[in-house]
Amino acid sequence: MDGPGSGSNALSLSWSFGFNKDIVGGVHSLSDDTVHAVFYTAGHTGVIYNYANRTQKLLQGHCNPISCCTVSEDKRWIVTADKGQDSMLVVWDATTGNPIKTIFNPHVDGVQCLDLSPDAMFIVTLSIATDKSNRKEHAQEIKLWEWTVARDDALYVAAVTTEDVQTCVRFNTYDIREIMTNGAQRVIFWNWAAHQLQFYSPPLSQKDFKQTIGAFTQSLFVPDSSQAITATVDGDLILWDAAPVKTNASTLVHADKKATKIVRMTGHDKPMAINFLADMDGYLVMGCADGAVRFYDFDFRLVAWYEDMCAGPVMAVSFANVDATPASADAFTVPEFIVSTSNAFILGITPSIHDEYDVEKRRGTLLMQGINDEIHGLAAHPATSHIAVSCYSGTIQLWDYVGKRLVMLRSFDSDKLRPQCLTYHPSGKHLLVGFTNGTIKIVHASTLEDVATFRQARNPIVDVKIAADGSFVAAIDASNYLYLWRSKAMAATDADDLDASDMWSYIGRCKSHTKPITGLEFGMSPDQQALLVTVGEDRMLVDYSLPRSSVMDGIILNVPPQKIEQSATPTTCFWHPDMAGVHEDLVVVANDEYKFKQWNANNKTCRKTTLSPTYGGPLNRVLAIPADKSAHDKSSGRYCAYSTHDKVVGLLKLPLDGNPHKSMGLIAHPGRISNVAVTFDGKFFVTAGGNDMIVNLWEINPRALDALEAQGGHDMEPYTSLLEGGAHGKFFSEIVDYFYFAQLRTQGESATAARDISHRIPLLEIPHVMRALGFYPTELEIQNMCSEVKYSCFTETTKTVDAVDLAAFVKLYTNHRPVCGIGKKQIEDAFHILSGLRGPSLKWADLKAKLLTMGEPMSEEELSSCLRALLGDEADMLETTMSLTSAAFADKVLGFEDYEKDVEVASVL
Repeated sequence: MDGPGSGSNALSLSWSFGFNKDIVGGVHSLSDDTVHAVFYTAGHTGVIYNYANRTQKLLQGHCNPISCCTVSEDKRWIVTADKGQDSMLVVWDATTGNPIKTIFNPHVDGVQCLDLSPDAMFIVTLSIATDKSNRKEHAQEIKLWEWTVARDDALYVAAVTTEDVQTCVRFNTYDIREIMTNGAQRVIFWNWAAHQLQFYSPPLSQKDFKQTIGAFTQSLFVPDSSQAITATVDGDLILWDAAPVKTNASTLVHADKKATKIVRMTGHDKPMAINFLADMDGYLVMGCADGAVRFYDFDFRLVAWYEDMCAGPVMAVSFANVDATPASADAFTVPEFIVSTSNAFILGITPSIHDEYDVEKRRGTLLMQGINDEIHGLAAHPATSHIAVSCYSGTIQLWDYVGKRLVMLRSFDSDKLRPQCLTYHPSGKHLLVGFTNGTIKIVHASTLEDVATFRQARNPIVDVKIAADGSFVAAIDASNYLYLWRSKAMAATDADDLDASDMWSYIGRCKSHTKPITGLEFGMSPDQQALLVTVGEDRMLVDYSLPRSSVMDGIILNVPPQKIEQSATPTTCFWHPDMAGVHEDLVVVANDEYKFKQWNANNKTCRKTTLSPTYGGPLNRVLAIPADKSAHDKSSGRYCAYSTHDKVVGLLKLPLDGNPHKSMGLIAHPGRISNVAVTFDGKFFVTAGGNDMIVNLWEINPRALDALEAQGGHDMEPYTSLLEGGAHGKFFSEIVDYFYFAQLRTQGESATAARDISHRIPLLEIPHVMRALGFYPTELEIQNMCSEVKYSCFTETTKTVDAVDLAAFVKLYTNHRPVCGIGKKQIEDAFHILSGLRGPSLKWADLKAKLLTMGEPMSEEELSSCLRALLGDEADMLETTMSLTSAAFADKVLGFEDYEKDVEVASVL
């Protein structure tokens, strides 16, 4: 992907808030005499952050979460690696941010940890060990890479035979042929001097030292010696050493190392983990769980300590590439360094501050503050460049996405109040916060101080929304209840005259869905009245009558809940934005079969079904992008941003017509996407990664989407590209043949008069041609298809359409047919349900009875006709069949061709 502002992409990453705080050694100083920068990772992106001028250089290329990284001693090279399928290891130029070397699939499931040799010529990696139950087939392995030569495979490879998963690897900085790894219980010394990776793992018994030994954390070779050290979670250091022995050639070599000493370094009163080890200019550097950084000499005598940072457990310490000038021969002197903590702080430390008397001056300089827990709430301010972010640690952060700074932070007691969802009042003065204990708070948008509190719910608040005019607040909880409050002010602007703490009256709650609610949206009618709809996994669309709802009557529905799907599950909904050509209130519902269905808000008829983006999983949020009021070209159209449950977000252009070239998608986060928002000016799309604790800011460039649409062609071209073989393939030729044969059927196959070739077929022929092409729609789908064509021009011309041409038919076919073919697994699941979960088999009499009475029941004549078409003379044999399995029904009755592989491919795409 090009850099931000390049203009060539519809979405370009502009900024990343937060960093991967839990990677040990995951933050590195890139500072020297001229540059003041740090490197860290944010989800699947590497970030070079220049904290002097607040700029980011974003290193993009990984698709999985980056699991480890390192920087060369001269700060010239950066190495990153990720974990997951199709993992990568990338060497970057730290000056330009360009990738220099990419190694694909360095290990099957990715890289656990890595190290770079002091000369930056070699990289050593340890693989992710995923399957502990089968160590023989899924053994951890260690690889040595000579990345500077033209080869893609490792120089040396060896299996890690211990069952203790190794989590740390280090080169010996004085002899790169020696490598050290450790897990929680074992330390392994490796050597490749003999042109292969040989190892020795010394035993360590608690009896030898008469004390309990805690789990190992990090290891390090002692500079210019035969010794090595390993840190533990108890605050101990284990010293490994080897006595020199004489060989026959009278040369001295080092024997295998063994543990010779255990020294308690921290936590003399109680165990205190040592999280990080490094050596710097002859000092042993320890980052500890008590939030301190301590310097020792290698006789383990304390030299300097930084214990007043108050930033949380230390995860990384990294030094600038500058020469430190000692004040005197005995003075403690190291370069300036940075410290990262598991509380998501990055601090800049000047070594001389440990001599300061004032505690505040010993805290260091805050270079960056990240997000310290799983993100759930995200909202963009309706009038300023602020975004609100909430996480499960109980904090709400306000960020200025233009100034790239944290404006305000409020922390709640996470044991009592965990913020789950956020939304701004349309006036921008207040922020609504839904919590996991059912509480809803209205807080001041700038100070985050409490304004009002709603305590009607007892279950976690899943979503909270407010009407565009500020007249109503609606919330849904985890038990599928909808709660409604009405503003005592007639409009949002009248709120200034009322006490904000007593501005809302609680109307009530209702349980209009039997399964989780997947969409809650306010809209505005043409006469500027608030509208409210919900959709749920129960396949119901519910329309609420806000004017008739009151404290006395509770929440009133306009009409009973309407079932809008037969097999698909609604995943989200949104109100179609106002634009040219739209003359009615439309609720657009996305489902898990990759379809958009547009429903008339008044009569609840399905106006149109179109294909939704299929770049990732089903869509779970769709947000209208505010129209650019400053744009000179008012005919450019409207756009929406969307997200899926995992990884993928994108843009799509309205109106919705199933054109695959009017949408795009990209991997925004390496895992689950917890929330998204669009800024008030429509210039940025904000995405939250949930578990990765990252918020990404994407610059929106709709002109790139316009260009993509233009490249896709016009009229029928974009839709024929969706067909097998395209416009010149065999399948399209079949469509043409069936289409014109339908015209012959309409005029009579035996007609002798001159035929009137109109290039159109009547609506009644649409289902016949669909079935001839292998798509068997239900009666409801046929009704929706024909209604879609019949009323396609009604709102503009007040006339109905009674025929369809070839181009319109191809669009209809590509939009309505299933994205994923039916596989034997779906038939087996259906048999399980029909049999009452007793197994994948049914008596023919029971199956026949269900076909004749359930769902869209078939008539005896229809069923007999189908069976004769499928089985011919053998149709009567079914009556004597005692039991029918799903496999036998698929193979023998349906003559089934399995599309399972196609389903798998589609799911990947």
